[in-house]
Amino acid sequence: MQLRLELPRQGVPASEPGRFRRVAKRTAIVRISLALALAAALTLTFLVAREQDVRQAPLVPSGTTGMLVLDLSASVYEGGLDATVAKLSQTDERTGLVVFSDSAYELLPPGSPSRELASLLRFFRSRPDGTLPRNPWEDFRGGTRISEGMRFARDSLLRENVTNGSIVLVSDLEILPDEIARLSEVLALIRRDGFELRIVPLFPSAEKRALVEQLVGSDAFLSEPEQEGVRAPEERRITSAAPWLFVLAAALVVMLLATNERVLSRLEFGR
Repeated sequence: MQLRLELPRQGVPASEPGRFRRVAKRTAIVRISLALALAAALTLTFLVAREQDVRQAPLVPSGTTGMLVLDLSASVYEGGLDATVAKLSQTDERTGLVVFSDSAYELLPPGSPSRELASLLRFFRSRPDGTLPRNPWEDFRGGTRISEGMRFARDSLLRENVTNGSIVLVSDLEILPDEIARLSEVLALIRRDGFELRIVPLFPSAEKRALVEQLVGSDAFLSEPEQEGVRAPEERRITSAAPWLFVLAAALVVMLLATNERVLSRLEFGR
């Protein structure tokens, strides 16, 4: 004698259950389809969330390994460097540091935590009496050879095998005529390597700014620090205010959940 155990099933008693088989099959297909769609939407939302850059308008372009290039030539007022260095040091960006005047040298290698820049702020901030502390680059400061700083930054990125690099130059752009050819050559190499360039101008003359704009284009320039704070291009676009792709993915999840509740809700019978 064979015993068959069947689990109790709750439902509406019907005298002809066979008539509901087609509907039951259709419901099962809808339920499975919605479950798969929800799983795909949740996966998409997770992946989009991972790709979102939560930093507020980073000076170093998103997804790149940056090199900050500081102009410490005699024509630069150190206090003008404060805003840029402070903004970078307060983020979780990873960036190296090169300083230059007539020559250049590396203070931080590519990929260093930007908080390491905070130790430099004491040299760029005025004392209560309005004077700046003596800095370790006093004997280093001379002319403005931007090409040396840019070349050194490029070499640092290449040395670390960085393919998605960027360079943020902070300078007053006071270059001499014989510097133009050297700078143009270095910029051509940086473009060839695919490295992105941004410039924080320290109140250059209109003539010098126009000269550099001819070499790099006006889109590379960020705002001058003391005018409106150092601002990256992302801060000027509405797309930076909200992660639209993430919002759309989340809306898709909500829509699928609502559809699931509407189509597959339990039948309620009044007494």
